[in-house]
Formats: sequence, C-alpha cells, structure tokens
Amino acid sequence: MAERVRRLRVTILADNCVAGGEGVLAEHGLSMLVEADGQSLLFDVGQSGVILGNAARLGLDLDAAQSVVLSHGHYDHTGALPLVLAALGPREMVAHPALFQEKYARQRGRKPRAIGLPGGEKQLVARGAVLNLDTEPRVLLPGVMTTGEIARTTDFETIPAYFAVRAGKAMRKDEFVDEQALVIRTRKGLVVIVGCSHRGVINALRHAAAITGEEHIHAVIGGTHLGPADEEQVTRTIEELQALGVERVVACHCTGFRAAARLAGALGERFDPGGVGYQFTL
Repeated sequence: MAERVRRLRVTILADNCVAGGEGVLAEHGLSMLVEADGQSLLFDVGQSGVILGNAARLGLDLDAAQSVVLSHGHYDHTGALPLVLAALGPREMVAHPALFQEKYARQRGRKPRAIGLPGGEKQLVARGAVLNLDTEPRVLLPGVMTTGEIARTTDFETIPAYFAVRAGKAMRKDEFVDEQALVIRTRKGLVVIVGCSHRGVINALRHAAAITGEEHIHAVIGGTHLGPADEEQVTRTIEELQALGVERVVACHCTGFRAAARLAGALGERFDPGGVGYQFTL
C-alpha cells in the first residue's frame, strides 16, 4: 500500500455520547464515515439505525459509501445492517469469516445473553449484502486497508472471560479472531480506526505498523475497551501510546469515563473523547 491519502475526513455517526450537531442522537454503539480523497466507506453501523438520521442532520451522503467495513460481530457495531442495506441498497460488506459466530455475554447465575450480529449470513445476503470475507489485510481504497486478523503480542491486554462464542452445544471464551481495524496511510503517518479493541488497542496499533512497514502512528480513533480493564492495563496502555508517539487519541464508545479521564490527564490536548458529530480531518 504505497499510496498516501491526501485529504481525510472521519466523522463519528454513532457513539455513546454526542459531541455536536443539532438533533443528532447517541446510542451504545459505534459507526464512522471515512472519506478519503473523494471516496468513502462506512466503518461499523451502530445498533439501531441512528446513523441514517445523524448523517442527514450532519449533511453527509451515506449513499456514496462504496462498502461497509465491520470491525467484529457484536450487535452494537452490526445491528443496523438491515436498515442500512434497506436505505442504501446492495453494498459490499468487508469482514472476517468468523463474523457470524454466535456471540454471548455470560454472567454467573444468569442465562447467557446473545450479543452477536442479529440475523445470519443468508438474511444479510438476501437484503443486498455482497460479502467480502477475509482473514488477511485488504486494500479498499487508495491508501486505505483493513488489518485482517489482529495479532496479539502484548502481555497486558486481556479479553474478559465473560465474552463467549458457541462451539457446537458448548460455549468457549471468545478470542475475537473476527476483530479487524482500518489503517489509513497519510502524509503525517498512520491513522488507525478501531471498533472495540477487544484484542487490545496497542496490539491493533502494533499490527497496523507491522503490515504497512510504517512505524509512525499519527492517530487512533474508536473504542479502546478500557472501560472494564484493570488499572494495570489502563496504565500500560497509556505508557505504550506515549512510547509510540501517537499524536491524536480519539477514544470513545467502550473506553469508559474513568479510562477517558486517565487518558485526558496523561495526554492533554492530544486526547479527545469523540462523540456523535466529531470530525477528524487531515
């Protein structure tokens, strides 16, 4: 991926909070519109379809999005797919082959709660999804690519045991092999867009650098899943972000208030909590 994006705008369309924009709505979910040199794609779609109204209120054209990239198979990132396909028509959908695993949240004494993608592969295809499933990195636009399956190399980023997938009649811990991120090569360095960072936001950044051969990461945007993380993981994540020299950290969705406050205290003006209506431009 030798090309570099010259003009980039990333707009958050779904998030747990609102940053700005008259009449826009928040929800527990994440979606971003990525516009790069006159072409665009959607990264995740949130859970309820608020992105359709939010985009209209923000004056954004979702119909121009060439494809929908899905970070992983949880409902808060994929739930609006039927509504999005109904509104936009047939669309390429880029994801990992394990996207359709049955995913659950387990809590002692309670029945496992389904938290995966609503409906299955056949239902999405019937609604107009053109599936492009791959475990490897894939170039989507000039200068824009997926990470493919994210390698886990850190010793401090953990996946909570309450996340599970169905394996036959049994349940096993979800290792989130389906998780992927977007990598955008710009004149200022890499911009990495993450969904929930279940496999670790530092792992995602290291993986992005490894597959592009470019060490400098200018920005990371998206969910960090530091909300349920322990103090050590939050502290080590902040230390690694500083060591990597990341110039902008837009940590939203599943980051959580306490971790966001820690990030803001450590990073100062380099940190932003995101929110619906937030725009990152280069």
